[in-house]
Amino acid sequence: MNNNILVIGNICKDVIYSTSSYPVEDCKVKAFSKVIRIGGNAGNVTSVLSRFKDCSVECCVKLGSCQFSTSIISDFEKHGVKVSPTVQPECSIPESVVIHSEETSSRTCLHYRGGCDDLTVDEVIHAVHDLGKFKWIHLEHRRNGLEVLRLAKLAKSASNATVSLEIEKIRDGFEEILSVVDFPIISKEVCKELGYTSISDSLAGLSKFARHALIVTWAEQGAGIWYATGHVDPSSHPKIHKLDDNTILCEAFQVDEIVDSIGAGDTFTAGFIHASVQGWSLPERLLSACNLASHKLKHHGMIFDIPPRHIMQ
Repeated sequence: MNNNILVIGNICKDVIYSTSSYPVEDCKVKAFSKVIRIGGNAGNVTSVLSRFKDCSVECCVKLGSCQFSTSIISDFEKHGVKVSPTVQPECSIPESVVIHSEETSSRTCLHYRGGCDDLTVDEVIHAVHDLGKFKWIHLEHRRNGLEVLRLAKLAKSASNATVSLEIEKIRDGFEEILSVVDFPIISKEVCKELGYTSISDSLAGLSKFARHALIVTWAEQGAGIWYATGHVDPSSHPKIHKLDDNTILCEAFQVDEIVDSIGAGDTFTAGFIHASVQGWSLPERLLSACNLASHKLKHHGMIFDIPPRHIMQ
């Protein structure tokens, strides 16, 4: 069974400062903890996928010529991930400074690219060699939106893989790329910027651009999926709601105390990808992804034990 997964995208160094409350402007605030870890969409998705023992994960990312880049490769390989990097000389790895408020569980991110360019199609071809060996390829819609569109088209033409795409900001080629990839995963921030107010509203409005399926994640509301061919498998789980033949929603799982929300959306993505390559039904995939994201909220960082399947469903 081919369970090979390729993750392509951004990876960065997360420096997380935890404070009792979010600081007001022009003041001095004491942080009670500091954590440095791998971040970025591709970094987080890869970290979670590496915890599953029934799939093989490869990660293609742009790294800087610095010690932290070396440690990323070492850490991923220790967890069984093959890293296919493109190294940009004399460039530091992108860095995100995150202020985590204990009072509200909010996370405020300051991101610095450090002169590191986004991946190009040619760099991916040179680093990965054979796209045809993968069952699933995951991308993220970066600031070089038209280049990502080229990469999505290449992934579809050079392999039989299912292609997913994380969309957290509106970039060039936004509408066209929805018609190229199989599973675009759109954040609530993008939906709200486009004027939508709910998961169902977003799915109804954006599905006209999608070729195969469309996923919307909305944190406290949960997530939903529109599937072009219709006839979504039924589910008796109380958190799954079938709106019509093409659309299902999954309620968010209640978490009594949020420990760390950084990377929860990426955890959803990893959970959906894993359930998909295992051949689970659409309701099972959505349910598992939402459950895994809520499970991550109870733990610091992206390396945590994965609950067994019967608990995730």
